[in-house]
Amino acid sequence: MKLHYKVIAAIGAISVFSCVLSVSEAAKIDAYKNILLSKSYTIKYDNITPPRRLTNRDKTPLFGNSGMAVDKNDYLTNRQRSGVVTSDGQNRYEEVGDGTFSQCRLIKGNEVFNFTKYPQKNNPKIFEYMGNKKNKVAAVKRNYLAEAVEGESYGDTDVTRILNIMLSKNANATYFYAGGGALPNGLSYEDYKSSAGGFTGVIRYYFNGNDLVKIAAAEFYKNNSGNLEGTKHIIKIKEFVSEPDQQLLKLPEGLSDTTKR
Repeated sequence: MKLHYKVIAAIGAISVFSCVLSVSEAAKIDAYKNILLSKSYTIKYDNITPPRRLTNRDKTPLFGNSGMAVDKNDYLTNRQRSGVVTSDGQNRYEEVGDGTFSQCRLIKGNEVFNFTKYPQKNNPKIFEYMGNKKNKVAAVKRNYLAEAVEGESYGDTDVTRILNIMLSKNANATYFYAGGGALPNGLSYEDYKSSAGGFTGVIRYYFNGNDLVKIAAAEFYKNNSGNLEGTKHIIKIKEFVSEPDQQLLKLPEGLSDTTKR
């Protein structure tokens, strides 16, 4: 049976922390957790909250004379990031980008194909990741150890973080159920909180019936100077489906496999 969820999420994320969600009292969250545990899904999302910027130059292009490496140029801008991840258990595909280009990773069994897509009017331009070979890509060996230690990636780091919290992976702190209720607009909610060693995290999940429609989260911690810092993110998940997108689990049309086996 196909489970289909439309999800809008606001996620707090601090990369130096890795947290876990205690879901013993959260039957509504369990439906999403079980889809992830099945390793068969398609998830599409927009991260509409940009990362921290290094300057206020909102219109700095990803390519140009910014004086920064290309992979750091997004910190100069105020763009949202969009992504898709799909898996059938053995194979998976991840893509995340900001509208100017997307970084893609296709895992086929023991091989990993990394490539970059640049949107065009008709078909995207595709290049080997960190290279200039157009429409060609060579596989590298899959790193099972890294996957076991770090947990699965879901493209964007914020999305990866919240989904791994659901899966109780990479735990340095645990979120516990803190209460719930109903709102005048017909939505219900469940709250979770984590607090340890100067770190405080709060997550509120909003539901329309049993469907998760929004997640709001904030996290705060004390820096080395003793001052309180915090962060938050807004993630809109456009699709959360229990079936893989088989079209994405193969190399894009026109992209040649040059792997020497």
